Amino acid sequence: ENEYLKKYKGVIRTFVHEKPSLQLIILYSLQTYCFALGFPKGMLLKWFVFLYDMEIVDEEVFLTWKEDINDEYPGKGKALFQVNNWLTWLEEAEEEEDEDDEDGSEDI
Repeated sequence: ENEYLKKYKGVIRTFVHEKPSLQLIILYSLQTYCFALGFPKGMLLKWFVFLYDMEIVDEEVFLTWKEDINDEYPGKGKALFQVNNWLTWLEEAEEEEDEDDEDGSEDI
């Protein structure tokens, strides 16, 4: 899976770069896909980490997905259960980054 997606990373990024609404659709599509498969253990987390590492989906979009309540896409509760720890890590890492940015700007 990873090798296959790495092959098309450039094409995907071309379409979704700086387009949070399309990135959000990717996450909801994965949620729906995993729901249809009965949420295989770790599958959604694997995809989320991959999309994050490959810089296809922005951090803010993952956090938007976490907070967004949308009945159009089934399985949000189970999806959150699978990825909640990772999303918490992401949120904390972003907060630390923001604090570092604030600290750095005061030194200038």
